[in-house]
Amino acid sequence: MEKLDLSNFFLNSQEDSGFKLLSDEEVVEPKTPHLDINAQKLLVRKEKKGRGGKTVTVVEGYQGNPQTLEALCKKVKQQCGVGGSVEHKTFIIQGDKCDQVVKILIKEGYNARKTTM
Repeated sequence: MEKLDLSNFFLNSQEDSGFKLLSDEEVVEPKTPHLDINAQKLLVRKEKKGRGGKTVTVVEGYQGNPQTLEALCKKVKQQCGVGGSVEHKTFIIQGDKCDQVVKILIKEGYNARKTTM
């Protein structure tokens, strides 16, 4: 079965380029930068603003595969014993767990540091 390449369908609306048919062997890879684990600089900070007075730990600066980010968030949540969620390229851990999250990320091989932004 032939697949349609719709990766630039909405980007070039003025050009009449049509659709490009892909064979089963051709796969369009997303153009997101995949840095090595230790090349990524993850910033860990605590945040209280706009959360009803509750403190959360925010980890930002991740560049790479969203599925890997989900897995990393899950591992951090399990080791901290709290909940959390992933939003865009950041993940949020419930509670003031900055020091613990930095230790976990460094143990996993990431270049993480605590900030006060």
